[in-house]
Amino acid sequence: MADREVRQRYHELVDKDLGSGLTVLERFELERIEVRLDAEDRDPQIEARDRQWEAERTELLQSIEDLLLKLRR
Repeated sequence: MADREVRQRYHELVDKDLGSGLTVLERFELERIEVRLDAEDRDPQIEARDRQWEAERTELLQSIEDLLLKLRR
């Protein structure tokens, strides 16, 4: 996503969070965007570790979403 699109999506998610609230995946997306916006001043090694954690967290959140869908059926 281009920087402009990232900032626009960030504002959309913040507005939605203040209104009706966010889903788990939207909240995660918002957190990822915040990390990206702050990443300009970060150390490359920290960024690599954070990317790994984000990938693991994404996988974990998807598993949770899948379990929730199964429980709702």
